[in-house]
Amino acid sequence: MRTLGFSVGHDKGAVIIENGKVSIGITQERLSRIKHDGAYQGGAVPIESINYCLNHLGLTYKDIDLYVYSTTEIIDDIEEQLNRLIKIDLSFKLKFIPHHLAHAYSTFFSSGFDDAAIVVADASGSILNNLNKLNSWYNNIDRTNLNEEEDWTEGISIYHFNKNDYEEVYKKWIKYPVPLNTDDCVSVGTMYSEGSLQLIYEPNTHSWPAGKLMGLASYANQDIVNEAPFYIVEKDDDIFIPNKRIYPKVNYDSDFYSKACVAGIYQREQERVSIMLAEKAKKLTNSKNICVAGGSFLNCSSNEKILNSGLYENCYFIPPSDDSGIPLGCAWYGYQQLSDIKDIKPLIPYLGKTYNQTDIISAINQHPYLTFEKYEDFDKLIEDTSYWLTQNRVIGWFQDGSEIGPRALGNRSILSSPINSWMTGHINNDIKKREWFRPFAPAVLFEHQDTIFDSNIYSPYMMVTTLVKEEWRSKIPAVTHIDNSARHQSVTKESNPKFYKLIDSFNKRTGVPVLLNTSFNGPKEPIVETPGNAISTFLEIGLDFLIIDNFLISKK
Repeated sequence: MRTLGFSVGHDKGAVIIENGKVSIGITQERLSRIKHDGAYQGGAVPIESINYCLNHLGLTYKDIDLYVYSTTEIIDDIEEQLNRLIKIDLSFKLKFIPHHLAHAYSTFFSSGFDDAAIVVADASGSILNNLNKLNSWYNNIDRTNLNEEEDWTEGISIYHFNKNDYEEVYKKWIKYPVPLNTDDCVSVGTMYSEGSLQLIYEPNTHSWPAGKLMGLASYANQDIVNEAPFYIVEKDDDIFIPNKRIYPKVNYDSDFYSKACVAGIYQREQERVSIMLAEKAKKLTNSKNICVAGGSFLNCSSNEKILNSGLYENCYFIPPSDDSGIPLGCAWYGYQQLSDIKDIKPLIPYLGKTYNQTDIISAINQHPYLTFEKYEDFDKLIEDTSYWLTQNRVIGWFQDGSEIGPRALGNRSILSSPINSWMTGHINNDIKKREWFRPFAPAVLFEHQDTIFDSNIYSPYMMVTTLVKEEWRSKIPAVTHIDNSARHQSVTKESNPKFYKLIDSFNKRTGVPVLLNTSFNGPKEPIVETPGNAISTFLEIGLDFLIIDNFLISKK
């Protein structure tokens, strides 16, 4: 039994599930090298991602039992596009599901839980109008507060899931296009995105990624943040999120201190509404477990608040919380339609294909000025790599299949020692070419985690923050943020054996079971996918060494 899920919109991609197991998955940007591919493509089907998945498994289009997709475009012409692109009629096994439902399926069927409350929060989901298929899902909704002359879109959704079924227990619809700088209620993602546009907008690239706002917020004066009035309120047994800018006179041209303080208020509101939603989900489902999805839950500090709230016995934060997880949810929905799912396994996020020695050698041969050594003994490569890390070299690390989601988890990573504070500035300024205040994540051997950090929770995806213990802050300053927090990644022998060996070797040399781990990409490009991508980025951004599989590569 095989299902293929794909998405249309920004961060589009494809995933295949075979016989209850996720076999392959890719986000389109990794192949096209266009960051957030799909945002400006006019709703194009991610045909390259679909073919990548099919080709890797040696399948044809006819070998798939059900295709499931989701789109955030106003007009749904997916069936026509597929007919034109592949010349095969797939209409009898092609199904649409809403954007928020795809998010919900992605996180629940990755959690390992038998039952859970699901909260989905992002900027917006599928659009409710007469030009797409969302009406067929919501033809009986209460339209009391919906103006028939306007389009509407999913803002926040809460579900109650089990292995066989689900119930949507809460839905917030918002206007589309989302009204800016008004008194209308908007989504969590819209509020945070508006704060990002206000405070960290980059005029040269016309970009304002929310991750920068989260890093900036840590520099806020907490007394000022605490004194600011609440902006999000609960009224009429619902959550009201106004779309008025917070202290609008402060913008991206303002001084750093002012921007940081206002960013801190946006972050506070993000954390407050996350708890409100977790409480609402508990009240509506009474489940002991919670799963979250949607771009708003890439916010690690908010996730930590939910984790520490005591509302739930178990919390799950999926690594592709953003729209890169939509194909995964679509594929799981399809598989549930075709099969009785007996067991749910936690997600192993390394869904990309593995490149062979021929692929690696062919990529190296494109650059005759490179020096390389092939190691027959991988343990010797580990030892040499850990030595170079102790010498403050910065290394590109490329192993096996790529991670799904926006964060590198040890297969497409840039790695360094966390021991010297200057390393943060070196990687931010000289290598990544990004703002100096952006933090880096520590990858830590799980058995040592609670010695170093204020957490014994297994967190393999960099999805929650925790405090670095006082005695360790001076030992790992390159991964300790200004507020003494860190977005840690728990690493075990089972979760990533090669990465574990490298950290363990570094620990034996230094007594520090931690490496600085950041995504393997240069400025304005997505994470590398192929050996060729890795070599090009290695040369462009000035890494000291590149490890691909069992090859150590350097410049002559």
